[in-house]
Amino acid sequence: MPVSEIKPGMRGHAVTVFFGEKSDRFEIEVVDTMKNYLPKQDAVLFRSSDPRLEHSGIVGGMSGSPIFVDGKLVGALSYGWRFNKDPLGALTPISNMLEVGELPYRPEVLPRPAGPRGRSRAGTKAWADQMLGLSTDPLPARRRPEELEEGLGMAPLPLPLTVSGLSPTTARMLGETFGMVPVRGGSGPGSSEAAAKPKAKAWEPGDSVSVVLIRGDSSAASNGTVTWVGPKGERLLAFGHSMFEDGPSNLPFADAHVHTIINSVDRSVKMSSPLTIRGAMIQDRQPAISLRTDLRAPMIPVKTTMVGPDPDLPPRVYDNEVAFGVDLTPNLVAGILSEAVDESGRDAAEVVIALHHEIAIETSKGPRTIELDEEVFFPQGLIGRVLGRSRGVLTLMVLLDNEFEVAKIRGVEHEIRMHYGSPVEAIEEVRLVEDEVRAGDVVRLEVTLRAFKGDTRELEIPLRIPSDAGGEEIEIQLTGGDGAIPYRPLPDSLDTLVDTIALTYPPRSIVASVYRQGEGLATKHGLVEDLPDSVLESLVDRSSTVDAIRFKRRARRVIPTETIIEGQHSLKLDVLPRKTFDDAP
Repeated sequence: MPVSEIKPGMRGHAVTVFFGEKSDRFEIEVVDTMKNYLPKQDAVLFRSSDPRLEHSGIVGGMSGSPIFVDGKLVGALSYGWRFNKDPLGALTPISNMLEVGELPYRPEVLPRPAGPRGRSRAGTKAWADQMLGLSTDPLPARRRPEELEEGLGMAPLPLPLTVSGLSPTTARMLGETFGMVPVRGGSGPGSSEAAAKPKAKAWEPGDSVSVVLIRGDSSAASNGTVTWVGPKGERLLAFGHSMFEDGPSNLPFADAHVHTIINSVDRSVKMSSPLTIRGAMIQDRQPAISLRTDLRAPMIPVKTTMVGPDPDLPPRVYDNEVAFGVDLTPNLVAGILSEAVDESGRDAAEVVIALHHEIAIETSKGPRTIELDEEVFFPQGLIGRVLGRSRGVLTLMVLLDNEFEVAKIRGVEHEIRMHYGSPVEAIEEVRLVEDEVRAGDVVRLEVTLRAFKGDTRELEIPLRIPSDAGGEEIEIQLTGGDGAIPYRPLPDSLDTLVDTIALTYPPRSIVASVYRQGEGLATKHGLVEDLPDSVLESLVDRSSTVDAIRFKRRARRVIPTETIIEGQHSLKLDVLPRKTFDDAP
């Protein structure tokens, strides 16, 4: 039924699941129609007198519940108000939803790299972003719940994010990231059970449906309702509004079991559990999500092993799968890492965790495995959310969002080893022992290191001055291994970009660098060192808005330490020419 035929006072019914897996109907009455509530989309207001909604109002999770008037499908229940005292809501017209159902499945554009005009920057800017830490936010926030609504204005019903096997902290982190309301629920069959061919399901309007983000030992899925089922049962429309509004999509969905409705003064929501994977969400648009039961979306296996400080206790192993998406995958993996750390204990003690990441990928040059190691110190107990900025998560972001290509992620494994203690020292002061510095000499640097508890110790580091640096001013810089970035050519492919990211210095080291006056240029063809100013000026493209990466010539030495080194100090020195026989007394 078109919206033009709907009049105030008309009566009808909606269909949704209140409990279990069988849908039920509840009566509604049309209040009025708001024309062009959204561009080329009307909104039909309705209220319900059903006693089951007397205390709950319109419920999150009912998104997509089909509404019928005179036996004809009008649209999907999809909008409501926060703190609403009555069961008053609004629907998305079915005509707008059917337009989404006509859109094709487009796997060739999923996932898509942002490219020079997208989120990432091209060329030297992108290299500087990742390697020099400029203008980066490792986990960009999506829509936050408080940003979804304007005052008491009508807004899409909140999508419950059903979570299980996750702590409240991790659930809240995922809810904030994806703009959903985390609700404790259950989980469906794990990946091994789902491998068996499930019994076919005959979908009906009003059935409960969940878009699955994580499954396995942990679970996360957004829950809503099916609005329309195509003639052959292979095409479904649901929600009546978007999930992420990402357009073409490729996420798994499952049928769901509703346990109960949680009544709330703020926003009531369904408590549910996803069941068996039934197909793929192929479109995520403002009026609806489009589902196909004859397709399957890929999921990435993620294995996390947590080894505690007690050698007599076996490690905890978490086996999960996560959805595949440019923004989704890094956020979901960050959530799983956070959960493994948080579950191991929040003792208010000094703790160090050593992380080993193995990311199996496939690029246009073939399969490979990236191995990364890092250590993180927590002065007052573990905080899992910090691992959202771990090198493993950042690498996943780069693999899926860069200017070259989108990598296929074949699997991710993390090993986390936890140790009590504070093996951390900060560089407090650096002094030169010698009175003068000549080219080619080995100078001695006295370094004062201050432990986390406040004790200091002295460390002497010998460092050779370049033999041709006479007459120059040089800068000696000492920093912890985590703070030093190796120079590499500008990447010309995803593989060389990955090589650059994987090249690091151990955090338990001091990196001593000698910077000289001469400069070089980083290009996609390699590093060009020690260039005269005239050559530098001719090679730098002044007509471009993208700056070239210029660097100073340098020598470098890595000194292993038994502690994690933090801080950075620099010395500027005037280098005298080498001594000759004529200089001898």
